[in-house]
Amino acid sequence: MSEDVKTRTERGLDVLRTLGGSPEAAKGMADYFEGLGAVGQIALRVGAGEVWARTGLSRRDRSLVVISFLTALGREVELRAHVAGGLHHGLCPEEIDELFVQIGAYAGLPFALAGAGIANEVLAQREGGAVRKTKPASLEAKDPARRRADGLELLKTLLGQPDLDLQTTEQQILASQGAMGELVMDYAFGDVWTRPPLSRRDRSLVVVSVLAALNMVHELEIHLQGALNHGVTQVEIEEMLLTLAIYGGFPRAIDGMRVAKSVFGRGGASAA
Repeated sequence: MSEDVKTRTERGLDVLRTLGGSPEAAKGMADYFEGLGAVGQIALRVGAGEVWARTGLSRRDRSLVVISFLTALGREVELRAHVAGGLHHGLCPEEIDELFVQIGAYAGLPFALAGAGIANEVLAQREGGAVRKTKPASLEAKDPARRRADGLELLKTLLGQPDLDLQTTEQQILASQGAMGELVMDYAFGDVWTRPPLSRRDRSLVVVSVLAALNMVHELEIHLQGALNHGVTQVEIEEMLLTLAIYGGFPRAIDGMRVAKSVFGRGGASAA
């Protein structure tokens, strides 16, 4: 049973305080929501007070998930506030930058570039200037053999197969996908997944968030299992999908939950 209005409002205000970084920021957001009537009250009492206030996913991780949703869906106004909120919730600038590198491979580079531009503006403001002083990390200049080897190595953890025959796997990918398979192995896996600023667990959270937001059911099924292999728990996945109901609507979230329950039903991963 849901809790009373007073409790949900108080919890919502606490979420706004941590998102905004201060009681004053929370009051400003609460006043803004109140001025919008019912939809604003739902944002405060349900979005913040019922969903964000849940403890099954840390606020740092929920911020990571929400930034991924908003970027993939092109919701730039909300993204600006949530990049700042992610910093308040413990994401460091290097991790914020890296979210967009990961998102680019799964939502498309135009969405990632737009999100990275907004993040640069937020970080510049945080530094007290109009232009960001600390630049995002560059892409490592790997030779072709290293890109391919790193990409294939990633498949061991993503697929949960530490003894995977990489040569056979490479041949199978090239035979079935051709140039697309090359791009997946070299760019998505070799260039992106193996970068150090985010853990593979965090990268799985980003990818599952993007695929659920875009309702890419086939890829979502693969990457849900990959997320479990990378240490994301069933509870954390369910929390992510509850959050999607707020930011992307119930149809996407329910479709994602159906796929998740199917993957969970196969067993082999902790529900903790």
